[in-house]
Amino acid sequence: MKKRFIFTAFFMYALCSAAVFMSCGEGKQNGDKTAEKISGNNAESVSETEKNVSSSPEKEAEKPAASGPVLPVSLKAYKFVEINDGKEYEIFSINNDLFVYDEQDSVEPKEIIIPSSYKGKPVTSIGAGAFEWFDLRHVKVTIPDGITVIGRSAFKDCSGISRISIGKSVTKIGDGAFENCKSLNSVNIPEALTYLGDDAFMECSNLQSEIIIPDAVTNSLRKAFYNCAKLPKVKIGAGVKKIDEMAFAGSGITEITIPSNVKSIENMAFFGCRELTRVIIEDNGVTRIEDGKGSFKDCSSLKTIYFGNKLEYIGEYAFNNCKSLESLTFPQSLTKIRQYAFNNCKELVSVTFQNSPAVIGENAFGYCNKLRNVDLGDSLLALGNLAFNECTGITEITLPASLKHVSGYPLSPFHGCAQPTIYVKKLSSAPSGWGRSWNGDSGPVYWER
Repeated sequence: MKKRFIFTAFFMYALCSAAVFMSCGEGKQNGDKTAEKISGNNAESVSETEKNVSSSPEKEAEKPAASGPVLPVSLKAYKFVEINDGKEYEIFSINNDLFVYDEQDSVEPKEIIIPSSYKGKPVTSIGAGAFEWFDLRHVKVTIPDGITVIGRSAFKDCSGISRISIGKSVTKIGDGAFENCKSLNSVNIPEALTYLGDDAFMECSNLQSEIIIPDAVTNSLRKAFYNCAKLPKVKIGAGVKKIDEMAFAGSGITEITIPSNVKSIENMAFFGCRELTRVIIEDNGVTRIEDGKGSFKDCSSLKTIYFGNKLEYIGEYAFNNCKSLESLTFPQSLTKIRQYAFNNCKELVSVTFQNSPAVIGENAFGYCNKLRNVDLGDSLLALGNLAFNECTGITEITLPASLKHVSGYPLSPFHGCAQPTIYVKKLSSAPSGWGRSWNGDSGPVYWER
């Protein structure tokens, strides 16, 4: 009798346990169905349970279950601060640990949509350094309409971001906003943009989008696309007045048209653009290519350049080591070519001055070994020492009557030029520097009477 009682009790206990287990499983399935995905279009569209929790200022929503390819992370992953007298919010930092699908397996998302609202107010800004060092891999970031500012270094060093979609309302991309995002291959620049910061896309070495800089952007793009080695093409808008230091240095652009609104090209602006083959400077535009380490130095594939009709000044080392340049025609507006400007342009064959009242500096055309056709025009003012140093292809050259100075110290302008024949047009007076040494390396000199 006692054994029968024990067996009956054990059987009833097993039945109850099974019923409880089945009930719990059904409840979990129902709970999963109520979880909703959070998107950037409405960051507060979560389950009713989550809404109740997030309504408390002290508590934020718990993370719902994963759903689809968009990261279903709650607002708890973002840290907000009120701006504009409490009317709007800015994302000022994030909690990296919450950007996963599943805490146990750490499944990373394929897309993150930035929230556009929080607690009934719009989110309009991504703050300085908000996502800096964000370490997810191969993820797309969507910045929705309504965001107007992407702050300084906002996504700096986010090496895993592969694509960024920027909403049409963004007007400012801060300095270094996407610097060193080495996996980034696609981005759009909204037409509403008025400020594209220094270093904005610096070292984005995989960026392959065509970049169109809107007309409303007026700043000078300092290092904005520096070392974007795969960047194929850039269109510069009507608001840019100068192209600043290293703006496109080391980029992959193959050609560039510099519009007439740009008046100066600064030091190293296109330094080391090894895929660049053609440069067109529109008329009534650039007046100065500045001094430094070479605005176009080491553009080893550059074959063609049109200088426009207003260029006055070509700085030192400007086109140094551009080994594919074949011919140059300088506008009448040109007044100075600084030292080493075209030094070591090995394929250069022809140089023409369109009656430019120019001063040619030291070693300006040094080591242009194939240069043989040189037309100095009728307005040249001065030749620096070693101006055509080691230009072994020059067999003859004519000096204009306008010449005021020829430097022969320490070496002549034609040093190493295989003793070219020099023709001198009738001079009203001897130029300064005109002495025994100025033509020490030349052949016969013929004077026009």
